[in-house]
Order: sequence, then C-alpha cells, then structure tokens
Amino acid sequence: MARYIRFSNARNGNLFMDAATHELLENVDATEADHRIANHMAMLSGYVRLKVGELSAMPDAPEKITTLRLVESIGAQIAAVAELHRMLTARSRLHSGDIGAQLSSICDAFRAGPACKALISYDGDPDCLLPVHKVLPVSQIVSEMVTNALKYGHRAGLVGMVKVSCRKMPDDGGLLISVEDNGNGLPDVTAGAGSDPLAGGVGVQLVRALARQVGGAISYDSSPDGLTFRLLVEA
Repeated sequence: MARYIRFSNARNGNLFMDAATHELLENVDATEADHRIANHMAMLSGYVRLKVGELSAMPDAPEKITTLRLVESIGAQIAAVAELHRMLTARSRLHSGDIGAQLSSICDAFRAGPACKALISYDGDPDCLLPVHKVLPVSQIVSEMVTNALKYGHRAGLVGMVKVSCRKMPDDGGLLISVEDNGNGLPDVTAGAGSDPLAGGVGVQLVRALARQVGGAISYDSSPDGLTFRLLVEA
C-alpha cells in the first residue's frame, strides 16, 4: 500500500502527496541548494582572486594592517556563504534569503578580526528577504564598503564607528541598505548629492559591477561628520 503525507492548505483543503513524489521533491530541493552553493563558492573564489590581484598590484610591500584587513574581508565573505548555506539546507527558504542575517554575520566577522579597532554595529528590520541569487552579491557589496570604512572612515582622536543597517521600503517593497562611518567624509562630494564620487579603485569597481548585477542603485552622502553609502535593491 502506498504511503501518503497529508498537507494542510487553507484554500484547497487537504492535499495528499505520494511519499515517493515527496522524496523526489526533497531531492530536487537538495540538488538546487547544492547548485546555488556551488555558484556562491565560485563567486567567493573570484572575489578572493580579485583582492589578491589588488594586493599584488601595490608598488610596495603591503603593510601588516592592509593584509589583515584583506583577510578579515575574506573571512566575512566566508561567514556570509556559511550563513546562506544554513538557510538553503534548511529548505525553508530555497528561493529567498534573509539578507539581515547575512549582514549581521558579516559585522560579527569583522568585529572578531585582529585589525578591527572600530565599533561595528548592525540594525535592521525583521525578515529583510531577497531572492537567493541577490544575497551573496549584496553581502559582497556591504563587506567591501565596511572594509573601506575601516580603512578610511576614521578621524584622529576618535574611536571609529561603522553602522550597517537594512530597512524595508514600504512604497515599493525594496530594501535600503546603508553603511555609515564617522570619518572625515569625502571633500569632493557635496552632501546629499547622491553621485558616485569614488573612481578607479578595484573595490569600487567591484561594488558598481555587483550593484548592476542585482539591479540596485547606489548613492553616497558625505559630510565632515562621515560618509554614508546606500544601496537600494528590489526584493
């Protein structure tokens, strides 16, 4: 006699699924999860190669702090992939991921690094969900901007502060992600102008490319009190 698994559905009443079909669907889900993770690991590998290339292009030997920040950035990316893997293997959200959990993990990884001398915090709305294919690129964008904030966003005599946030946009259902520091800002940017003032750096080129990949829009607000980077992305 065939075994059946009962599912409750408020609109259609009780549904019955053959146990063999249920097992097949579980295997399909597992295969899709593995495929997504393989793609994410390939992206992470490319990110590492890019950062190593950036390091090797320096005319002089990099300072210790520069190397530590590179390692911390890679560590934050690995933490993001690990968190995403946990989401996918749970099979509860195969097609969407909680970017808030990802960003929290990234902040934790940076705080634990030996080169971190700043106060790093994350604050976000609950259930900030993105399609799974956008989660890792957005994580990489935030990781890169936190790295820049740790490197440039501090003033002499002040403890560096980096604030990461994720907010739901009620009008269009998108997410607004920001990285804010308390440094000197960018002297060539008018506060509130929203233009992209950074040019040439490999990291900035990476951020632009990833923003295009996820269909996002980036902006900067600069003042003598610091720089705020924003990414608006459709959920």
